[in-house]
Amino acid sequence: MHFFNQQERVKKAGLATFNRSNTTKFSESLLRKTVIVICSRITVIFNTIGLLACAIFLLSCAQQSTPLARATGTGCEHVSLDGVLPGITTKEKSYRREQQRNDKKLVPGQKVPEFSLVGLDGEEVALSDVLQEKNTVLIDFWASWCGPCVASFPTLKELRAKYAQDGFEVVAISIDTSHEEWAEGSKKHEIPWINLGELESWDGDVATMYGVHFIPKSYLIDSEGCILQKDLPIDLLEEVVVSRFDKADSEESSLEIDGE
Repeated sequence: MHFFNQQERVKKAGLATFNRSNTTKFSESLLRKTVIVICSRITVIFNTIGLLACAIFLLSCAQQSTPLARATGTGCEHVSLDGVLPGITTKEKSYRREQQRNDKKLVPGQKVPEFSLVGLDGEEVALSDVLQEKNTVLIDFWASWCGPCVASFPTLKELRAKYAQDGFEVVAISIDTSHEEWAEGSKKHEIPWINLGELESWDGDVATMYGVHFIPKSYLIDSEGCILQKDLPIDLLEEVVVSRFDKADSEESSLEIDGE
């Protein structure tokens, strides 16, 4: 199963090419993210499986209609290594398809599933409890070995420091396979937000409900649990959060002026 999980780390990286209607800024951001993901995933394969697996991975990418991804008319399609790397059973393929189906169902306007998980301090945290106190929450699936996940932390720290008092919070969910990996990664990167662990790699109940077939995987939700945005590159996420709170501040100022 360990071998399969390493394959999935490569397979579910979220590599994509968007259609022409997207902005240049979005495309450039996605390209930077893609390059980071490719490098980190090749390193993971080489360190855990070997040179042959690296060759198979690169060959499969070369066989796509465009490098690492194929553009579609309405968005993007993730690279799939099903059937390319050995050792993936029919049952496991079915399980991954379920995750992908759940991912497609969770779109802006839909409510995310409720969950309760335990933090490093041993305390159980329910999403509903967080939403009683916060009006904008980022649910962020990550792992200590995920380079792109960690790369987003500095920006998330800045956003949280600036807007926590206004109702912004991050709920991180680790899919590491051991408490030690999770704890060490959390300490190394000095995670200040709500930090929960499922610790079942891709196979946890929460990860499945949320369609986590690649990471970083994120959902920005409001106080009702409705999805505002999902899977945004960190620079676009920053713009959305800043705009949301700046707009709220502007409206509040207008009301105060009108009241006078």
